[in-house]
This record gives sequence, C-alpha cells and structure tokens, in this order.
Amino acid sequence: MDEYGSKIDIDAIALTSKKGIPIVSRVEKETESESFSTLSATILGAGEVIFSGFEKNNPNLIVGHSKDSVLLIRGIDTDMALSLLGDSDKEKEMKKDMEEMVSKIDELSEAFEIGGYEK
Repeated sequence: MDEYGSKIDIDAIALTSKKGIPIVSRVEKETESESFSTLSATILGAGEVIFSGFEKNNPNLIVGHSKDSVLLIRGIDTDMALSLLGDSDKEKEMKKDMEEMVSKIDELSEAFEIGGYEK
C-alpha cells in the first residue's frame, strides 16, 4: 500500500472486507481509516444490489468524482473491496495502480486460498 500510495500521492488506499472491516489501509488522516473502509464497502454493496436488481453483472469499478478528487472502488473476489481516493488529475495513474494491486492481491488469494476467491 505504501509503495502505491506514495508513488502518485494518493490520499487514501484501503483493502476492506465487504462488511466494512479494514484489512489494510494507508490513509493520510489515520482517524478516517475506519470511515473510509466502511464507506467503500457500503458503496460497493449498494452498487451490487442495484445491478443485480436490474439483472446485470456486478460492477467492475465504481467511480465518484468531485471538483478536485476521484474515488475508485473495485470488488475483489467475493469478500473484499479495494478503494483509492486521490486528486482527480491523477485518475489515470490511480486506475493503473489499482489494476496492479488487484493482480497482486489475486495472486496472494490464489496462493493462500484466502476468502471466497473467485476469478
């Protein structure tokens, strides 16, 4: 997390259970770690409910924009979410880093049979 967060100066990165429990995080304001994890899991879960209600596949990526920031949330296997928050002008780099992190997490999940791994 530190490697990716410092590389492009991301405000927050969290790997979270879909129940909102932080697994690992790097958050600029450490007091926000639990809130960031809970928010990410809630948004991802709501997205999955909406998509399934319309009989669609779960979303691969949920993106939230503000005037100066971007929030990226991606589900990983059946039990986790990866979330990044940073400056909106770094969105492209954040998406690239997110995919690299997901690949590494997938490798670890397969190697250690973590969670309800589904690729």
